[in-house]
Amino acid sequence: MALSLLIQPLTKCDCVNHMENKLASFLFESAGVNRYRRFLDLSSLQHKLVSSNVANVSTPGYRSLDIDFKGELAKSSGQTNRLAGTLTDVNHIPLGQHPEKMPVVNHAKVAKGDLNSVDIDREVPKMAQNELEFTTAARLLQKKFDGMRKAITSR
Repeated sequence: MALSLLIQPLTKCDCVNHMENKLASFLFESAGVNRYRRFLDLSSLQHKLVSSNVANVSTPGYRSLDIDFKGELAKSSGQTNRLAGTLTDVNHIPLGQHPEKMPVVNHAKVAKGDLNSVDIDREVPKMAQNELEFTTAARLLQKKFDGMRKAITSR
């Protein structure tokens, strides 16, 4: 029993872990890492949707998929004029314009007489633009991490 009392102060307590998590969260939030993460997540989702549209260009009755990228990005940064529900438990479902709510995927309607709603002349440039924006954001995020590493190691 005496040995456990001596060892106990040497291990991290919950309050120290909590403070470390708060510090890391603050550093990442102030550096904008969460915004880059959300941008890259949305960009990745948009790429999957556009890829699906291109792959189904000849599928009869296929409805093209898309997201409102700017709207979803604004929602995640809290720049909307709509309310968001507060999550008080991890099992709660995000309500309203909550940043953690899944993006809304829009299904285009198939016009009468068309094979499907995919316009390949619109999808290919959208894919190229999305790839360019994703690559740029990933490089900017890498620069953020390089700057943080440099500040920590002072090299």
